[in-house]
Amino acid sequence: MKKSLLFFFAALTLASCSEEIDLTADYKETMVLYGLLDPNATNQYVRVSKAFLGEGNTLQMAQQSDSINYANVLDVRLERLSNGVVVNTYPMTRIDTIPKENGVFAAPYQVIYTTNQRILTDGSLYRIVARNTETGVEASSTTRIVGSMQVFNPSPTVPVVDFSAFGETRPRIKGGDNGRLFGLVMRFRYIEIDSLGAVTRHTADWLFPDQLATQTGEQVEFVYQRQDFYRIIGSQIPVKAGVTRKLDTLTVGLGAIEFRFYSATEDVYTYQQLVNPANTGVVQDRPSFTTVENGLGLFSSRLLQQEYRNLTANSLAAFDTSAYTRDLNFSF
Repeated sequence: MKKSLLFFFAALTLASCSEEIDLTADYKETMVLYGLLDPNATNQYVRVSKAFLGEGNTLQMAQQSDSINYANVLDVRLERLSNGVVVNTYPMTRIDTIPKENGVFAAPYQVIYTTNQRILTDGSLYRIVARNTETGVEASSTTRIVGSMQVFNPSPTVPVVDFSAFGETRPRIKGGDNGRLFGLVMRFRYIEIDSLGAVTRHTADWLFPDQLATQTGEQVEFVYQRQDFYRIIGSQIPVKAGVTRKLDTLTVGLGAIEFRFYSATEDVYTYQQLVNPANTGVVQDRPSFTTVENGLGLFSSRLLQQEYRNLTANSLAAFDTSAYTRDLNFSF
């Protein structure tokens, strides 16, 4: 599931170097827009960069920030539309303080535009508009917003989850408006206490394959073998001398097990398939896909919905008996 919704943004930067531009043609400014609006998020982020051309080593050019990032010359705004009419306009703020992992493109920072404006799920459409104030070039894209999911399993009335017994469990949800692609990450939250009493927070993630619904509002299931939980987290948590581990209960009301359900539009699914095509053994040109008018990229919507549960007493006891976790110094 490494090609999942969780890691989707890692692939978005790849299109800054466009394979669709004719190298023999006259230069044409091409904006590249990427953003996924999340109605559950506190802040929204959109990346606006430029497709670059040049003579010489393209990998070296990609390491130059000005090859892909605009100077502070863009006017970027988010618009909310109702019945085809713009009812609100929200200016987006340019920031360059979010770290980026080292890779092909310039690091350690990337230029992103952000707003803390709440995203509504009332049927409104949202449009991103980016305009170069020096050249007049403008690109835009419009999206519908993904609605909340209904979670059936884990049950809303059962505050605990059990991994001690053999057998399978099927987390089950019903997608909301405009949701077609679904993902699940089960996160184990724990703390480490060293010999000096210093406390640090940690997580271990169990990733599941994405599921595609045939239509919105459809129920979707994931499946896991319960005792695989100990193998999954044991493979991520190293044996460490002098450290005691406990459940992370530092935040009141949040259990140690976090179900992170993701939902996204069909456009996200289509783009994901093009960025991460199935390995057929045949090298083929990738077909183009963009939702951006007068530009390239993807502007759409996704949603992260979280459910927290505690572990049963039997699940805690199994930490001491499982071959995968008994040497990890968990104390309950």
